[in-house]
Amino acid sequence: MRVTGVSEPRPGKPNEDLLAHRGDVVVVLDGCGVPDSLGGEVRRGCRHGVPWYVRSLADELLARAADPAEPLPDALAGAIETVTAAHRDECDLSNVDTPACTVTVLRQRGDTLDHLVLSDSSVVFDRRAAGHGIEVVCDERIAMVRLPGPTIGLDSPERAARDRAGSAARSAKLNRPGGFWVAATDPAAAGEAFTGTTPVAGVDGVLLATDGATRLVEFGELSWPALLDLAAADPAELVRRTRATEEADPTAVRFPRGKQYDDATAAWCTFD
Repeated sequence: MRVTGVSEPRPGKPNEDLLAHRGDVVVVLDGCGVPDSLGGEVRRGCRHGVPWYVRSLADELLARAADPAEPLPDALAGAIETVTAAHRDECDLSNVDTPACTVTVLRQRGDTLDHLVLSDSSVVFDRRAAGHGIEVVCDERIAMVRLPGPTIGLDSPERAARDRAGSAARSAKLNRPGGFWVAATDPAAAGEAFTGTTPVAGVDGVLLATDGATRLVEFGELSWPALLDLAAADPAELVRRTRATEEADPTAVRFPRGKQYDDATAAWCTFD
């Protein structure tokens, strides 16, 4: 497996995304953030923070997924359990805002590819050369808690109240049956991930990306084929174009979103 990629934090903030590649396994994780309007209100109950959680989970996940006999959900469950144990005694893990992240994994096992997707990052298979098009795997259950209503700009005095209501709606559905799932403290979340196995033959490449790196599709600025072409040619250029679009819409009115910028991570994978 050959991997080219980029992981860039939003301006002025630590990176809560992570891209890691070891042997035949690549992982892309997206730490769960909060809207800018609520940044001073959220208390996570963990003294380590989101970047620590993401790094720790990635290390454990890579080590476990390196065993080709280990199903990816089992590898993720074990990683969550180990990281939870590492800070259970010094952090309040009952806090609903305890550090958490989305997870995507791609593993090559000889002539097959295993994938796992938990929450709203994406694994995208490009099979256009073989005439089979593009397949996007993304767990979009979090969409159930997006509040309806008119767009409210990031600079609006009403924004904090709207974001507070959205945060409460997410908390009520987080990591419970009928809701949406992320990696946090409960190993059972791994059993809710989308998984699959695909023959390597006919796959031109696979993109693993956080939602911050696929915003141009969400915004309607690029199609999936165009985004794949850009990621294959230069993942850093994909992020540069995303930043330019975010910069041109500072109040998030044209392209509604929780914050002007987001961490952006993309990994383009090809195979022998």
